[in-house]
Amino acid sequence: MWFLNNFDIFHYFLPADLDKDFSYLEIGSFEGLSALNVLFHYKNAKVTTIDLWDQSNVNSEALEVNFNEVEKKFNKNLEDYTYNKIKKDSVIALREILRKKLSFDVIYIDGSHNGEDILSDAIECYKILSLEGIIIFDDIGHHNENVSIQSYVGFQKFCEIYKDKVKILYLGKIAVIKKL
Repeated sequence: MWFLNNFDIFHYFLPADLDKDFSYLEIGSFEGLSALNVLFHYKNAKVTTIDLWDQSNVNSEALEVNFNEVEKKFNKNLEDYTYNKIKKDSVIALREILRKKLSFDVIYIDGSHNGEDILSDAIECYKILSLEGIIIFDDIGHHNENVSIQSYVGFQKFCEIYKDKVKILYLGKIAVIKKL
């Protein structure tokens, strides 16, 4: 549901060729709408999802949802597609992916909305991002009273650290960077 707010921006930065073969990773899949969107439109996309599907991350805003039901909806939404589902903490999963020497062309960060987690996810994602690949950061443009470090602070720190290695392609409620 929430993903639909960014649909046009998201698609603007995905490949124009719907038959393109590319690798897509998302952190924070919830009910799977963004992954479903990619799988539906891009038949040759290799999709990997990472989520806890458990209680909210300790740094994040607590969500009053039944995570078992959320995961069941995710499974139902993607049941007709082939993808890789990783049910783990994002940093642990990303480091395992790095050890396997895998890389991704597009990464969508939409997990914890705490700036500290966004920064750590972004740093780990940068390591597995293909040259010229993009990272899409969700929800970096708003203030959230329920987290200790704002999402935009995590994004700003990431951009400061990698200032000579990334280019900001879009900055609004979401952000898109390209690895140089």
